[in-house]
Amino acid sequence: MNPAVSDTIRMARILCILLLVYAHAQPYQPGVPESLLSPMGLIHYLRQLLGHTSVPLLSLISGYLLARTLSARPFMDELGNKWASLIVPLVLWNLITIAKVYLESGLETAPAVHEWPNAVLAISAPPAMMPLYFLRDAFVCFLISPALIFLARKLPGTAAAALLLNALLNMDGVLFINSAIPLFYFAGCVLLVHKVPIPTHALPWKPVWAAGLAMVLLSVVAYHMPSEPGVSEPSSVADAAVDIALRAAGCVVFWSVASKLVNSRAGGLLLPFEPMAFFIFCAHGMAAGLWWMAIVRLGYAEVTPVFLSYFVLSPLLALIACVAAVWSIRRVAPGGLSLLMGGRIPNQQQMASMFKPLGHIHLARTTGV
Repeated sequence: MNPAVSDTIRMARILCILLLVYAHAQPYQPGVPESLLSPMGLIHYLRQLLGHTSVPLLSLISGYLLARTLSARPFMDELGNKWASLIVPLVLWNLITIAKVYLESGLETAPAVHEWPNAVLAISAPPAMMPLYFLRDAFVCFLISPALIFLARKLPGTAAAALLLNALLNMDGVLFINSAIPLFYFAGCVLLVHKVPIPTHALPWKPVWAAGLAMVLLSVVAYHMPSEPGVSEPSSVADAAVDIALRAAGCVVFWSVASKLVNSRAGGLLLPFEPMAFFIFCAHGMAAGLWWMAIVRLGYAEVTPVFLSYFVLSPLLALIACVAAVWSIRRVAPGGLSLLMGGRIPNQQQMASMFKPLGHIHLARTTGV
């Protein structure tokens, strides 16, 4: 793969997963805030603009990379890898969530017998750790990927129209928790199969600015959608159309941002954390929640400047907690960490590179640079 494309994909992955923290960070409020021009209205808006909208690019990248992998590796050989990298973490993280809730409830709250298949594997509904439905849907995309790649090669327009219709009407039933995921996954397959040039430098400013404006405006519309955080369940075709358009605009904007960050100083600080991306994706709710629990215990949860500051900083706070967790678990149970990360455990050099920026900051302060 073109190194520039590879680096931009890595940057997009860590960028989008950190932004995803906004989709699930506290504070929450039942229903939709009465006014957008309020602290909770601002949080609700940013949750949509930056949190939910960052996810589709991950689906597109997944489709692109898998189509590339299957062009050089048999499907059955890849099946075991996808089981270990998607289903095993899905099960383990959901079991951890169930145990956490059980202990916090004083050993009183546990899924009923009939709820366990969904709680652990998301058979037909979101699992115990709700954002992890993405792993389940990504695995289903893999299972049907030979058909998707064939359609991408032979009937790309027809298949895209069918998948768009499915995303609008949710015709697949329980096959996908989020019917928009296969649409963007298929788009990634099309890009690879037809060898579409992937821009990695300055994208034309007009489409990027148009997509950014669409995000800003459509997020206001989405603000009025009574949807469950993290799962796209639009109540009408019109709402679904807004949701798809918002997600498509997000793909353009966040890819453009990632391409600009790759060769920037900020990107140089962020990219070393890319090996942490999968762990952050799985643990970001709990990682950000630790800081929120401290705020609640200190009695500041209702103080507007405090909870707004926490929300704005939640991706950074989740990153700090996840790096500390991976560093600790890696020392005492590297095998367990490998299972939790689907085999993506950072090596010693990668872990060291995450701490280099901190060392440079300390050096600058002590030397007066």
